[in-house]
Amino acid sequence: MLKKTVLVTLVALVCLALPVLAQETAGGAPAARTGVRWGALGAAFLLGIAAAAGAIGQGRATSAAADGISRNPGAAGPIRTMTVIGLALIESLVLYALLIAFLIRNL
Repeated sequence: MLKKTVLVTLVALVCLALPVLAQETAGGAPAARTGVRWGALGAAFLLGIAAAAGAIGQGRATSAAADGISRNPGAAGPIRTMTVIGLALIESLVLYALLIAFLIRNL
């Protein structure tokens, strides 16, 4: 129990200290845009992770739906409806990641 309390306290302190790291330097000129574009790299990483996670989620949902329909063919209609709704929600999360990637790329 003590280890859990210490861990939660440390995580809270780290989260509270993060805004300090986001402060800009005082009076400095903006840096020239040379080298690696970190926004583009971050956007590509975000899209890769989101697409992979969405594909895994859709595969598992479809597999579970097929298993449920094969076990109980009488419930095929409601299972199919819930599966389509679930797949649409999973796909919407990937589209939100695409939107966020466009926003990151433009930084």
